[in-house]
Amino acid sequence: MNITWDDSRAYTQWLSEQAGQRYRLPTEAEWEYVARGGSGKSRFWGEDPDQACRNANVADQTLKSKMNYTGPIHECTDKHVQSAPVGSYLANGFGLHDMLGNVWEWTEDCWAANYDGASADASARLDGDCNQRAIRGGSWLVLPKAARSANRLRYQQSHFTNRLGFRVVRDM
Repeated sequence: MNITWDDSRAYTQWLSEQAGQRYRLPTEAEWEYVARGGSGKSRFWGEDPDQACRNANVADQTLKSKMNYTGPIHECTDKHVQSAPVGSYLANGFGLHDMLGNVWEWTEDCWAANYDGASADASARLDGDCNQRAIRGGSWLVLPKAARSANRLRYQQSHFTNRLGFRVVRDM
């Protein structure tokens, strides 16, 4: 977390050089596919957002009590106020942790308001506003209606926050 899109890209390039294999940021399409974990549902655990606390670090009763948060929350307790250690929650059907909640994740894609003109092969969208990048997954501050695999936002690629991080993909 606390890393810009440019810095996350620089890290994947460095890692690729060190490992002799290609690492990169996921595309939006790849990210959403793996976030669903093979479930075909809006959340890999099902449709009930209040089941999030076993599966994700989200805005919950812990946040409400410790930070006097007054916004909408998940009616459960995940035991973390802000970011949690990776793997603190159950993995999805593909064995991946923290696909929803904890921190938003950078994707390779330039921001576009919708999917019109997007490639059918899951490649990154490199048209649109490339000063802003698509982020996916939500964070520890994500509301019940937004804790879902299809949720997406945009963020300036040169900015960073403690609610935004990244995940790497290795090409096979």
